[in-house]
Amino acid sequence: MPELLANVVLFVVGAAAIWVGGGRLPGAGESLAARLGISTTALGLFVLSIVTSLPELSVTFAAMLKEGAPNLAFGNILGSNNFNVTSIAVLELMAVGVFLHNVDRERYVGTCRNLLVLTLLAGLGVLFGPRMSHPLPAILLFSVPVIAVFIYDAVAHGRRGRGKPRERKNAVEEGAGVFLRFLLLSAVVVGGGFAIARGASGIASHEFGGGFRLGYTFVGTLLVAVATSMPEVSVAYAAVRRAGLEDMALGTLLGSNTVNILVFAVGAPFLLLRGRESAWQLVDVSNLVSVVTALLLTLFVLVGITSRSLRAGRTTARVLVALMVPIYVLCLFLVYRAA
Repeated sequence: MPELLANVVLFVVGAAAIWVGGGRLPGAGESLAARLGISTTALGLFVLSIVTSLPELSVTFAAMLKEGAPNLAFGNILGSNNFNVTSIAVLELMAVGVFLHNVDRERYVGTCRNLLVLTLLAGLGVLFGPRMSHPLPAILLFSVPVIAVFIYDAVAHGRRGRGKPRERKNAVEEGAGVFLRFLLLSAVVVGGGFAIARGASGIASHEFGGGFRLGYTFVGTLLVAVATSMPEVSVAYAAVRRAGLEDMALGTLLGSNTVNILVFAVGAPFLLLRGRESAWQLVDVSNLVSVVTALLLTLFVLVGITSRSLRAGRTTARVLVALMVPIYVLCLFLVYRAA
């Protein structure tokens, strides 16, 4: 029991570090973006999405390199994605149906489609990766296509984006101080990620009464995923509360989801540093529950984005919440049962 308590404390300390550091990272990222004069859409998709994905990145690489727990890493990635997308439904209801109605439809329809492709590739990796005896085919068939799709999306649509460029900050913020602040906050988030991975690994492997264990997949899908999604959700909530920043909010959540899958695809080969298999060969088939859930939830968001009229948007808001939240809860239950 003392060991379990120590792991819980380590997990909470890591989550607190991510909450404090990750909550302030977007401000530093916005200051950097202001120097580039990019739009709110681009700010969300290509700056804040990467910045707020640092917790998932740190947890994933810590789980791969230090803990040797690919299921913890994959559960974190897909669990975080599902939590982010479910948050869109809640934000849509909070905005009374005008959140998705006001975003750049053309841009985000393409983003949703690419996210569906990336999620499908990850699902194929879960389904067929464990059947491969050599790591190279798994990396070539799953990691490389994910990286290629991500690069295509960035190159093909990176210069598009609606909204006024962000105004430059004052001279102090444009100096070296903003870079130093960004690096320090990033270090806090990365350190928190390693703490979460270590604590979560201990919690997942702890044997309770009767030989019961929570398992890496369930702990990653629920506890770690919610903790590492704090920055994305907090940024999106703040953006929706301010008029005219719907693109930033949606861009942060969807952009983070694409970055998360990229992180696992890039990190999968690093498990070879601990053995002879990549992460694709060691992921458990129970992760397919999270994959299917991610596909369904992303499809619902795509339907919401394509709603043209405001009245239809308000109806969509109610339908999204009525469908997406129960599906997310059902996913957690099925993952728990499978684990």
